[in-house]
Amino acid sequence: MTEDANQKIGRYEMIRSVGKGAQGSVYLARDPTLDRLVAIKILTGDDAELNRKTEDGAPLEARISSKLKHPNIVPIFDAGECKAGPYLVFEYVEGKTLAQNLKAKGAISIEAAVTLISAILKAVATAHTSEILHLDLSPRNILIDADDKPRVMDFGLAQYISIAREPREFASGTLRYMAPEHFVGEPLGPWTDVFALGSTFFEIVSGERAMQGTTLEQIQYKIIAGDVNFASILKLQHGEAFARFLQGALEKSREGRYADCSIMNEAFELFLNETGLADKALADGPKHSTIEFLLRRMQRTGDFPTISRTLSDINRLTGEDSDANADKLANVILRDFALTGKLLKLVNSAFYGARTTEITSISQAVVFLGLEKVRMTANSLTFFGHMKGDSATLKDSMTKSFLSGLISRHLAKVAKLPAAEEAFICGMCQNLGENLVIFYFAEEFDGICQLQLSKGLEKSAAARGVLGVSYADLGSAVAKEWNLPNSIIESIRGVPPGRIAVPESEEEKIRDYAVFANEFCDLFQHYQKAEIEFALGDLLSRFKPSVSLEPDYCQKLIAAGFEKLKEYAPIFEINVSSSGYCQSVQGWLESQTAAGVGESSSEPMAKSGT
Repeated sequence: MTEDANQKIGRYEMIRSVGKGAQGSVYLARDPTLDRLVAIKILTGDDAELNRKTEDGAPLEARISSKLKHPNIVPIFDAGECKAGPYLVFEYVEGKTLAQNLKAKGAISIEAAVTLISAILKAVATAHTSEILHLDLSPRNILIDADDKPRVMDFGLAQYISIAREPREFASGTLRYMAPEHFVGEPLGPWTDVFALGSTFFEIVSGERAMQGTTLEQIQYKIIAGDVNFASILKLQHGEAFARFLQGALEKSREGRYADCSIMNEAFELFLNETGLADKALADGPKHSTIEFLLRRMQRTGDFPTISRTLSDINRLTGEDSDANADKLANVILRDFALTGKLLKLVNSAFYGARTTEITSISQAVVFLGLEKVRMTANSLTFFGHMKGDSATLKDSMTKSFLSGLISRHLAKVAKLPAAEEAFICGMCQNLGENLVIFYFAEEFDGICQLQLSKGLEKSAAARGVLGVSYADLGSAVAKEWNLPNSIIESIRGVPPGRIAVPESEEEKIRDYAVFANEFCDLFQHYQKAEIEFALGDLLSRFKPSVSLEPDYCQKLIAAGFEKLKEYAPIFEINVSSSGYCQSVQGWLESQTAAGVGESSSEPMAKSGT
């Protein structure tokens, strides 16, 4: 086409060229019938599928794009054919692409980006709901109009373009947003758009590409390996929460990613709620439908309403802004007869140190120990008292949780943290989401385990693939429902993705101790005796900036913790002799003793008074 202003395509009067790409050329034109400016794309690509038509002769993109009605999607007005090839007529949007804006202005803060991200997610979610994919999402295909509103363009076209192109066609930009399935022969789907948006959002707030590398081979390797360095995100305000959100989009396995942009949008709304940025996003506020659906299912099952009411009242009465007294707290605990008996047994045991007189009432316990310790004790006992059943898997997981709490508590005491008792429940509740799924969603838990085995996924990614949310998402949502303190909620959310950093606050230290303790105790559930030593070495290496321990000390730590577990097992209704988990721990300890590891008589927990 020449740039002759008198030239026409159909009824449209050509004005000038706007741009050219692999898929065709775009022109600014005028529609004399409706007296408006339009953008005309002439499809000139060589790919045979590019110019495919529907049975009635309309270009496929026209048929697809005409289904999409959303304020953040550039709409199509018309379609036809000229000498140069098929053409499509779009709304003309004055503005620049997101790629041009990023190049000119650089990254923007996470807080400033939430409106932009929310609008893009809702637009692509609308397409996915209509079973329409984009498959070429990147900053180049998002326009920012004169009102700073994002408009996603070129919907549906990539769906009908062969992905077997020359590598050089992608090297300058699109390659960095392509999902691993493009390269390994797996099916493309909504999850492919999810990956592309994850890479795009990473770039919006960091100014860096999620997939680093200077050559096509390096970039492709990073994509396939799922090697994302979140360091530039983590240093930003709200960076940890945003990195967790992005992690669900950038998983290398599609089964561990958000299934589509509707689910991704829900995850983003959870991020907004977590960070208090919901008011910054566009109009209709967070719905969290996946979380709400799971919560509704739990509310109709077993003792969840009782657990929720008891824990919520306990933590509401003992919150930082509460003027609670011993009688109010005692009345809540006394509603649960079993909880009352167990709490008095634990208070009178050596768990909180020796005492000369027996405590015979909850009011006495509150006065003697203080609100904080009673709150922690009541939380843990309520959790254990109601989360029980015939499932051996659940019993083992709950036992592991108790051992994790003991180890987390010990590490906090050694570090001389004032909140050592809080570290106990942080460690015990860190895998709350997993325990809830085992208890309430047995079939889904089986599916998660199968996905872990078949695809080699981490448990959080596998849970996301089956439930739509990770264990941490579900656990932290329930913890908020129970009014648990923020330190416990943060421990449940876990450490940020990427490399472990040196903790900067007491709350971060407790979180790291809780996560380390759970991953340490997890080894005995998922590894053979001969494999644990190597897995422990990897764990210690990963957590070294935060939890610096030696392997032989860890053996003593588990041995001492296991003895404590056996001591308090009756109170927490743990049957040590029949527990498969306890047998695994005992078997490993015996193998270490036989090998001459950790023969010193010193016991870490005994020394620290835990």
